[in-house]
Amino acid sequence: MSVHDATSRLTYSLATVPATLATDRPAHLYVVVSNPGPRDVLCKEICVFLPTGGLPKHLLPARQKVTVTAEPADQWTVAEIQDGVLLAQPQDETAAFPAEGTKVAVRPVNGEPVSPTTHGLLLRITDFRTNARAGTALLAVQEEVSVDRGDTWEEHHVTLPVAKFPPTEALSADVVGDLVLYEADAQDNPRSTPATLLKPDQKAVLTWTAPPDAVCDVYYGGKPPVQLTRQEKWQLPVTDLTRDTHFRVQVTLKRSGETITHHLSTAVAVEEPTIDRLTVKSIKPNGPDNVEKTPYLRIEGAVVVDKACHVSGTLYGGEGTLTVGDSVVATKDLTVGTDMNVTGAVASTGDITTDAQFRDAKGTPLRGQLS
Repeated sequence: MSVHDATSRLTYSLATVPATLATDRPAHLYVVVSNPGPRDVLCKEICVFLPTGGLPKHLLPARQKVTVTAEPADQWTVAEIQDGVLLAQPQDETAAFPAEGTKVAVRPVNGEPVSPTTHGLLLRITDFRTNARAGTALLAVQEEVSVDRGDTWEEHHVTLPVAKFPPTEALSADVVGDLVLYEADAQDNPRSTPATLLKPDQKAVLTWTAPPDAVCDVYYGGKPPVQLTRQEKWQLPVTDLTRDTHFRVQVTLKRSGETITHHLSTAVAVEEPTIDRLTVKSIKPNGPDNVEKTPYLRIEGAVVVDKACHVSGTLYGGEGTLTVGDSVVATKDLTVGTDMNVTGAVASTGDITTDAQFRDAKGTPLRGQLS
């Protein structure tokens, strides 16, 4: 929201965090000051009055302190001079707000140079809590400025309205939010500590906050959404997690004739995940090096390949036995480092030469050339 009063020389824009303020909730205000007009403006000070008290027209409770900073910090000082009264002053005697599209050199009355403020002024008013009454508060801003290079000074006032809504209307973070997954206890209630790692099929409870009139759709694990309405406690038991899972909750509310949607998300990891279908273009090993100085891809347990398995490198049997259920076809040399035991016939289309010992079916040793 921007305000430029008919008599003010500078323009004031106000932003709030959250964008809609809720009563009795943490809040931050940001006031941006600039000069979009055709005349150069010198500024001695800017004073912001925050209405304090317990009425709807007040913004802060009485005696509520705030944290206030200015940007650029090397050109401005700002402080809370009394409850709810903030005073911003240039570190030089005056600050220059050049007119739009111009560059000017200005000097105050005493002749000392002034650092031109070419990017305006930002006041951060943070770390406070609004009062508990819904209503509209008016921030008063007082400026002391000059448009004739400091020969005469003017004082102007502008007001910046700030609305405060009940939390359920403002949809503050404690009204819609806090999506957390907990381990479940024996009664399927959430434990006190959020879950970050679950065992497969371990019971858990997904919890979040939302107004009682909300409609919540829960998405996870590629399943159809689970829709919940009119819940006293917004939570969903989960028992079928077999792999790392991302949760998303869509919260839908009706407010002032409009539909408002919020999205919440969280995730959890699962030990020893089970994946039904997996398509991978590349797997890079990260285990220790083998005898050929190649890193291992270590797999604990049996591996079943339903179709062809192509090995472009060396195939080792390790310390056990490499067993082949069908024919072994060697398109090049077949080398056996130790004894080769053959329980059936040995057939060859070419010569077989060996220095090792072969025996025929009756156990008679054979040496030399076999054909």
